[in-house]
Amino acid sequence: MCFFYFHLRTAQGLERDEVGLTCPNLEAAYLDACSSIPMLMAELVDRGHDPSACSFEITDWADQFLMEVPFLERVRRQPKLHRTDVPVLSPETHALVNQLDLLTLAIQREAARLQENMSQARGHVARLSALRSQSGWCFETWSDGLARLAPAVTMEPPSA
Repeated sequence: MCFFYFHLRTAQGLERDEVGLTCPNLEAAYLDACSSIPMLMAELVDRGHDPSACSFEITDWADQFLMEVPFLERVRRQPKLHRTDVPVLSPETHALVNQLDLLTLAIQREAARLQENMSQARGHVARLSALRSQSGWCFETWSDGLARLAPAVTMEPPSA
């Protein structure tokens, strides 16, 4: 099995695939790209892209360019294969591949949401660190329960 990235090229630029997919070979990766194009077309139109100007750029695990799959490739009657030894998928297998594509897209969207949440969390931590350094307050370590401590002040015993 080989690992491939399916970067999406639009008129606005390249949207990098951060998750990738394992396929038996490059031809299978090509067929996976072709099978996911119809599902992406509606989403791309909603986002204001012209699907006819879009393509996948398939790269290997080291992110080296292997091939481009224009979205118009899917409109042709049969996908153009570079080798003839690629097996034809049964309708059941094709349906499973389509389900896998949908799950992959859902995982990619969730990964993007997680990346955004992590970015926001880093921003919050940076702001809290800046606030802490500007104030005279200090905090104990995590193991001490983050109890807030006042700056050192000499205290006089209460008068009776």
